[in-house]
Amino acid sequence: MEQVQSNQQRAAISPNHFELKGKDIRVSFSETSFTGEPIMQYRDRRRQVNARGDEIRQVDVGIGKLVTIVLQSNAADAESIQFSVLIPPALLTGSDQSVHINTLGITSRGPGFIAPSTQQLERYAEVRLSGEGTFIVA
Repeated sequence: MEQVQSNQQRAAISPNHFELKGKDIRVSFSETSFTGEPIMQYRDRRRQVNARGDEIRQVDVGIGKLVTIVLQSNAADAESIQFSVLIPPALLTGSDQSVHINTLGITSRGPGFIAPSTQQLERYAEVRLSGEGTFIVA
């Protein structure tokens, strides 16, 4: 009986590494790395982007952490493209090595050249993502 209780009383930890995928998109996000910086890898049918440190914006939005990277910079007439993933709160308890994650990714597109007219400046496309959250010691 004591052994069962001690296993249940193990401290719960939050996952810090996420491997997620959805329709044609794969995302890997680690809150920390060997250098102490966060790293994120994004891949779809057209591009592969690796970001680290200050290239990754993280904002606590109450329902989780919104993690954003730039996929294409706004240059001249080219539109800007960013990708955000909502990292939900999760816990690993006992001997669990991973937790299943269901969440959303959002691709936002902004115009390269803004003509002076009344318009919505950002367009959004969402994708459902699922995968695993784990805890990795960096």
